[in-house]
Amino acid sequence: MNRMDSNQRPWEWGKALAATWPTAEQVQRWKLWLRSLQVKWAPGSSTQHGRLWMAPPSHANQNLGEPSVSTCVAAMQQMLQVMAREAAERHALERTMEGTQAALTQALADLDRVRNGERLARHQALHDELTNLPNRRHLLLRLEDLLDQRHSLQPGPTVLFIDLDNFKTVNDTHGHGVGDEVLRITAARLNAAVRHGDLVVRLGGDEFACLLRGVADEAPLHQLCAKLLQAVCCPMKIGHLQLLVRPSIGVAICPQHGTQADALLACADAAMYAAKRERCGYAFGKTEGTDIADRPDQHP
Repeated sequence: MNRMDSNQRPWEWGKALAATWPTAEQVQRWKLWLRSLQVKWAPGSSTQHGRLWMAPPSHANQNLGEPSVSTCVAAMQQMLQVMAREAAERHALERTMEGTQAALTQALADLDRVRNGERLARHQALHDELTNLPNRRHLLLRLEDLLDQRHSLQPGPTVLFIDLDNFKTVNDTHGHGVGDEVLRITAARLNAAVRHGDLVVRLGGDEFACLLRGVADEAPLHQLCAKLLQAVCCPMKIGHLQLLVRPSIGVAICPQHGTQADALLACADAAMYAAKRERCGYAFGKTEGTDIADRPDQHP
């Protein structure tokens, strides 16, 4: 459908009306002729000796001459023709407006599809396809945003780095379909265990992360890590299989373990590997001049 420019359309409509609308001279002539017909044939007109009484002609009537019946009929026919043309033009304009409305509706639908496509693309760019959790890029954007907003006297964000022990054995023994289901169950359990507003992320493979806000000391983090361990270690029933999966968790707190996103992630990653080596479930990051801090008692 050809879409008329918004500035051109009113000009075209005005041109169409000007082409069909009667001129002022025509309207004046029709008024005079119709007034003459009304005087001649209106009900109750006076007659004298069987002849129709005529009103004295006005100056305009004298200029135009006394109209005959045929002249009046012709004038009325001309009026009907102009009215018919005007009606046709009006119908054409209505059809044009309907077409414009349909084009506008289609354009809005197209815009909605584009916006929905953009939202889907943005979601896919920031989320993991398998678990539908936010991905590494999402984590980095959120973490950098929190670090930028942080004031020096406020506690910064905390990063938990989580890795499933011996996950490769699950894939090798039971296949990648079972392994994918283990990852989906792990993602759901982690999401259910953290607070509302905390972010659970799949970094890739069997690696996950949690981004926490407003944690000022280590005591609640010990409690949370124990809760995450318990949640993930519960038996998983997948088909006829019942699997046990154990995670290792590394914790990095801002500002003790870093004030940059990369530094916090690296510290949490190193703490996770320390917990995996010592099979203690979780460990906190290393600060300057110390070894891995606060190793908890070994967890099953």
